[in-house]
Amino acid sequence: MSTFNGIIHEFPDIRVDFFRGFGDRPPLACFLSHVHSDHLTGLDTFRSPFIYCSAATREVLLRLEKYPCRLNYAKGILEDPWMQTYKHLAKILKPIPLDTPTKVELDPSQTIQVTLLDANHCPGAVMFLIEGNGKAVLYTGDIRSEPWWVNSISRSPIMVEYSTGLKTLDRIYLDTSIVDNFPLQTKAEGLRELLKKVARYPNDTIFHIQAWTYGYEEVWVALAKALDSKIHVDKYKMDIYKSLAIKSSDKRFAAQTHLTKEAPYLVGFTCGNNQREGCLTLDEDVRIHSCEKGMSCKMMETKPIVLIQPIIAHLRGGRDMVEVGIGGGGDDLTPKPTLEGEGILALLEL
Repeated sequence: MSTFNGIIHEFPDIRVDFFRGFGDRPPLACFLSHVHSDHLTGLDTFRSPFIYCSAATREVLLRLEKYPCRLNYAKGILEDPWMQTYKHLAKILKPIPLDTPTKVELDPSQTIQVTLLDANHCPGAVMFLIEGNGKAVLYTGDIRSEPWWVNSISRSPIMVEYSTGLKTLDRIYLDTSIVDNFPLQTKAEGLRELLKKVARYPNDTIFHIQAWTYGYEEVWVALAKALDSKIHVDKYKMDIYKSLAIKSSDKRFAAQTHLTKEAPYLVGFTCGNNQREGCLTLDEDVRIHSCEKGMSCKMMETKPIVLIQPIIAHLRGGRDMVEVGIGGGGDDLTPKPTLEGEGILALLEL
């Protein structure tokens, strides 16, 4: 849970991941690291100034809907399908490509340079390297600081001045969500253990991944490949992830631009003149499900299901740190058999 107040002391005219209570000095520009709700404080009523983010974050944010609204629409209680919470931000969300130093003019006399770096967290999640007026800071947002990722940052041509000591960052605004002294598995270790557990079940077993927030895409990819199965999601999720594959506006070319590395496998891609399907599907007759609770999936209602329950980690004394996630999860589906991921799945959320 983010407790950051949005203030970058070296650059007092900007705000990051906090969009209300600006006081006597309103910002000249704002920045959004990713779409998890604890970083969106104040955005539902935000009107200005511009907000800079990744292209994937922009596409997902503009399509987010509150759970009660989309549930009632699916049940026919609400008639209006356009319930996007942040659609009013369409004209002020400004996407910046990753690994590309970009000048941002705050006012005619003040310009900063901002570079977005992958945060290894969820679709579109980034860190911000902010430079200007002889100062430089790194705002991490939420990160999954695995060894390979740290190495990739140190080797980045954008960061090499700082990683080799040619320059020094004035400050790092660091994600300290997990600072306790206990071991956390890497994604690869976690996925390996998950796949070993899943393989113990009969070939007709149906699994449901209780992922109520963004950041479990690599679990989908690994399970879909290992079990040779598509993954049933509800239409809301499907539309969100399809927004990460943008078709060319030039009719001469059928190619798509994918905004995250997982997008082609999730929602499909064009190979020559052929459109290849992704692993996500609206077809309910598959082995893997990640559809939203309450959306009337017949397989979930009529078949025995093994639930894959995300947890953050196993703690000392046999206790688990549970990941509840956005929109619920956890205990409300526990009457069915549960396959725990041994601290695995929600490690992808850190």
